[in-house]
Amino acid sequence: MNLDDDTTAEDPPAVLLPVLTLDEAHELLPLLAAVRDGEEPDRETAGYLLANLAARVPSVA
Repeated sequence: MNLDDDTTAEDPPAVLLPVLTLDEAHELLPLLAAVRDGEEPDRETAGYLLANLAARVPSVA
């Protein structure tokens, strides 16, 4: 990369809003680890996070 070139950078991509709060992301980690390890994830926490994700992600219709 030559910094002396007169090229301009493209506009940066639009900022994406987080789908999860930081606390929710921390709650998700043990669930993902349980799935990775072939264990049963906590159903109550999984249901809570799934409902919140479903409410925030636009439908594809």
